[in-house]
Amino acid sequence: MDTRLEKALEFSNYRRTIEIQRKTLKTRVDTMLNINYQNSIFKANAETISFVKALVDLGNTDGIVMDTKSNPIEIDSLSEFLETLVDAYNTAMNEYFAGYSKIQKARNIKKLMDW
Repeated sequence: MDTRLEKALEFSNYRRTIEIQRKTLKTRVDTMLNINYQNSIFKANAETISFVKALVDLGNTDGIVMDTKSNPIEIDSLSEFLETLVDAYNTAMNEYFAGYSKIQKARNIKKLMDW
């Protein structure tokens, strides 16, 4: 086989492997952002955190928040819920940053698959 063709194929495999690793990492992090609280599932994203923080800042101790299924859920302790959301978000983002950094540093398929 021509060496140029081999190098092109190798590079194509490398790029495809990187893309698969990125998608896998993103899916894993997206799953980590789902939290179970009061028998409902919430997404620990910036929107939910900001809304709950606004409720807490306005002096509310309890409130109604939509879960991932668009059901209104009464939260008994907004401050505890906010802490749970922020913890889940920080954990997921730390995992995402660590995985993304490893993908960026990998210069060949072997290094990419070792993480």
